Amino acid sequence: MESEIKILKDFVEGNISAEDFEKCLFENPNFAELLSDETLNLRQTYIGNSTIFLYLAELKIQSISGRLNAQGAVQLFLTKKEIGFNKFTKYSDDYGLILDSQPKYIDANLAFIEKYILPNDLTKSKTELKKEIKEKYLHLFKYQTKPPKWIQSPNWIIKNDKPLFFLGQFEIKNCDIFHDDGAVYLFVNDETGDIETVKQFY
Repeated sequence: MESEIKILKDFVEGNISAEDFEKCLFENPNFAELLSDETLNLRQTYIGNSTIFLYLAELKIQSISGRLNAQGAVQLFLTKKEIGFNKFTKYSDDYGLILDSQPKYIDANLAFIEKYILPNDLTKSKTELKKEIKEKYLHLFKYQTKPPKWIQSPNWIIKNDKPLFFLGQFEIKNCDIFHDDGAVYLFVNDETGDIETVKQFY
């Protein structure tokens, strides 16, 4: 299993791509055996009663979150086996860039971000990438005068992979219909003219 261990280390250390690692993982049956080792005692980890191989099998390893989660699972395996490694930080850096660049009033899922927000060229400087990402957010998540000021977690409506236009929000205060104060957020589909709302309460 030495060659398989080397591939695991190479992935964690950034010496092979996520695409090549995924190919090795599923084309070489030795990985299923190696990463299903029941003696590792993973019950107190996020893997739980599963195995590292099954955890990896459920990931989209070539996505940003998938790469990061796969790297973490392989690191866990190597640590449990007391095998040293030097962690490649680009996967966590890419994920951190997404979190840092997303406006606080938006909480889009990673699949949407990877498809519509992230630049194709991730080799640019961090400053250039953040600028480009923020411009894409402003282009896609449009609003009338001000962005929503959410009471709870951001909940911008996205339909058919297109964010609706934000018209504005209205306070709900001392209303007999609702037990709590809050706000109604109005969005409009600029293709159909349909208005949709989100309600949040304190």
